[in-house]
Amino acid sequence: MKYKVDQEGVLALKTMSAALFSASEQLLTLTKALSACADSHSDSLGPHKKSLDEVIENIETTVKNSTTPVNTISETLQEIADGYQEIIDDDVFAGLGGN
Repeated sequence: MKYKVDQEGVLALKTMSAALFSASEQLLTLTKALSACADSHSDSLGPHKKSLDEVIENIETTVKNSTTPVNTISETLQEIADGYQEIIDDDVFAGLGGN
């Protein structure tokens, strides 16, 4: 997929960047909520709490390991969008009516 160096392309890149960052943050938040929920029901979970904790720990590790690359992609998309915006802002021929 290619993006033109125009406002539409810049907006698309910024939207993708924000969506990736938001999804990454949401995964971390939901993982913490899952852990808190399990902790608050430890009495009713009984002996199953230990195995659930192990599964949650694996989920937390996986999520934490995935957030760094996702955030790197998000930052890269933002940098590309900023570069495109700089090109657009520096376009000395814009508005001259030429094609």
